[in-house]
Amino acid sequence: MKILDFLREIPKLFDWYFKLPQLKRISLNYIVLIALLITLSYYNDKQHRDNYAVLSSRIDSVNDSRAKEQEKYTAKLEYYTDKFNHLLEMLLQKKEQDKINQKL
Repeated sequence: MKILDFLREIPKLFDWYFKLPQLKRISLNYIVLIALLITLSYYNDKQHRDNYAVLSSRIDSVNDSRAKEQEKYTAKLEYYTDKFNHLLEMLLQKKEQDKINQKL
């Protein structure tokens, strides 16, 4: 019912508006435009803040996943580096043993 009551008051509002002198109507138009601009800029700013929050959370999740992947990569790199170094040590030892065997 409140909506219907509000809709019934709209023609009265227009009647009041058009009964105003032209200078007051122009002033009222400017006031309404300024209020509208302020309201829209507030909602636009709020939407930008919400979008920024969503975007920054996405970026943080991507950075977290990259950090996890980097940790896995580093662990694998260390593992294979240790294997390579161990293999290299074994080859050097075998080469030295071959030199010793050749001298005998």
